[in-house]
Amino acid sequence: MNLFPQILPRALLGALAGLILAAAPARAADPVFPVNSRIGLVAPAGFTPSSRFSGFENPQASAAILLVELPADAYADVEKGFTDEALKARGMTVQLREPLTFKDGKGFFVSGPQESGGQKRHEAVMVATLNGVTAIVSLQMVEATRATLTDAIMRNTFQTLAVRQQVPEAEKLAVLPYKIGNLAKFRIVRSAREGVAILTDGPNDEVTAVEQPFMLVAVAPGEPPKVEDRDKFARQLFGTLPGLKDVKITRSEPLRIGQAQGYEIVADAKDTKSSTDVSAVQWVRFGQSGYLRMFAIVRKSAWSDVFPRLRAIRDSIEPR
Repeated sequence: MNLFPQILPRALLGALAGLILAAAPARAADPVFPVNSRIGLVAPAGFTPSSRFSGFENPQASAAILLVELPADAYADVEKGFTDEALKARGMTVQLREPLTFKDGKGFFVSGPQESGGQKRHEAVMVATLNGVTAIVSLQMVEATRATLTDAIMRNTFQTLAVRQQVPEAEKLAVLPYKIGNLAKFRIVRSAREGVAILTDGPNDEVTAVEQPFMLVAVAPGEPPKVEDRDKFARQLFGTLPGLKDVKITRSEPLRIGQAQGYEIVADAKDTKSSTDVSAVQWVRFGQSGYLRMFAIVRKSAWSDVFPRLRAIRDSIEPR
């Protein structure tokens, strides 16, 4: 039992609390991470996380902050594309360029007027590499907002950039336009609002030589093919898949996937780089205004174990 509140009078407790709070230093705001983003920051006043894209927006100020996350080794190539000349070709006139330093990385930002599609605005872009990622942060606004979003404010905003260790799986699932009810011991490596999900079973995010099972789910718009054209359509899709050689299709047939018409192709092949024997499957689920494509590749030695789990994932996918 805690006797402390009973021993000290309330007035004394209140005074003690006031002294403690007065002595404590002001705490900086914590970075906010948009849903499904490893990178986040402390946005300027008036900005809130967007439900439409990865970033923040301030509709009253006609301003937005867009966040893009790339692999760490992309930094050098991205930096080469941010010369004054390259940006000028894309409609941006650089008026300010400054280096930035972080505890665990480095970066730079540029600022200036931007014109595209006949519309004028101001943009400040930061490129940084820290904690295993390359981050691109673009702060875009109408010219009238420049009076309140100064270069100093933008610089301070960029300096709050933070990277979290991982994105919770619930967030990766939440941004997809469909539900995956059963991951069948797979995990999501990446996902996007556009409907792309990359899944694997194993510790590595980057899969080489098919050392782990790999699955890709993607949504594509467009009028679905006629029934008599579905085999040709599915084979053409399958033929665009990279990383396979010596492909031998062992099954190609229509089937129902959930409540929709679909098509299945199963094949044996070799991994292009390692010549490892693999098996692959592609499912296409047709809708009224597009289709859902599911593709998986597995080492042939593990196929009999993994294939039923892939079907479980397939059958658990439903539109929101």
